[in-house]
Amino acid sequence: MFDLQKFIGVKTFSFREIKDNAECAKAIRECCGITADLSGTHIDYDKPETWDKIASDYNDNGVAISGLGVVMAKPDEAWNRRFFEFAKLANVPLVSFSCNPEEWETTFSIMEKFSEEYSIPTAVHNHGGYNWLGNSTIMKYVYSKFSNRIGLCLDTAWCIHTEKENPVQWMELFGDRMYGIHFKDFTWSRNGKHVDSIVGEGALELPETLAKFKEMEHIISAVVEYEGPDAVECTKKSIENIRNLY
Repeated sequence: MFDLQKFIGVKTFSFREIKDNAECAKAIRECCGITADLSGTHIDYDKPETWDKIASDYNDNGVAISGLGVVMAKPDEAWNRRFFEFAKLANVPLVSFSCNPEEWETTFSIMEKFSEEYSIPTAVHNHGGYNWLGNSTIMKYVYSKFSNRIGLCLDTAWCIHTEKENPVQWMELFGDRMYGIHFKDFTWSRNGKHVDSIVGEGALELPETLAKFKEMEHIISAVVEYEGPDAVECTKKSIENIRNLY
C-alpha cells in the first residue's frame, strides 16, 4: 500500500510561476512534500542538454520526481520517445499522458510499446467532462483495447467535474490500473464555473476518497495539485488535510 504520510508530493504545475526548478523543489519541501510530478512548465523535452540539471535540481533538494506529465502524446514515435528518455535518465517511475482523439489508437500503441521497452508504466490522465477521455464509459472502452501497461492517473477534481461521476467510483472501476493520483479539489461559483480549492475544503469527499485510496495496490505517484492563488500556502494546507485524515 502506498504510504501518503511518507511519499505525498506536489504537481509542479501548482508552482508554474516559479520558473527555477531548484526553487520549485524548495517550495515543495516548504509544503512538507517530498516528491514531484513534473509538468511541462518545468522541462523542455527538446533540450536534452538541460535534463541532467533538472533532475539534480530536485534530487539535490530532497525531492524525488515520482511522475512526469501530463504529456501530450501524439501518433509519432520520435515525439513520444522523448518523454521516456527523460524518465529513464531521471529515474521517473511513471509517465502520464493525454492525446487527441484523432489516431488515438496509434498513439496508445506507441505509449504501450515504450512503456514495455523502458519498463516504465504509463497512465492516462482524465481532464474532466469537456475532454474526450474525461468519462468512465470511454475509459472502459479505451482500456479494453490495451494491456495494463497503460493505467490511470486520476485527477480527483476533474473526475468530479464529469457529470454524475466521482473518484471513489473511478477507483472501484479502474483500481487494477490506478498508478497515479492528483489530489485536487473544486468549488463552483454561482455561474457554474469551477474554482480551485484547498483539498478537502471543496466538493471532494476526502475521507471517502482516502479510504478507497488505501485499497489501491499499484500506486506509483500521489501528489497534490492546486492551481489557484497563494499556491504554496494552499498546497501546504492541502497536504496537511490529507495527512490528518489518512
